[in-house]
Amino acid sequence: MSSDSPIVEEVRRRRRELSARFEDDVREYVDHLRKIEMKHQSRVVDQVAVIRSSNPPMANQKRP
Repeated sequence: MSSDSPIVEEVRRRRRELSARFEDDVREYVDHLRKIEMKHQSRVVDQVAVIRSSNPPMANQKRP
């Protein structure tokens, strides 16, 4: 009996399904992902910018 959480089991199950769908060919899977990206270009992030706030969140502030 496995002691893994249901989430881990779900991730593994989906990995097996994807692997079977693309016949264990990572390149085929990547090609599939690129086609999806092309269809939804407005939803693909090109670059992430880190913006530092001058007001840190309350959790980081010292309390009086």
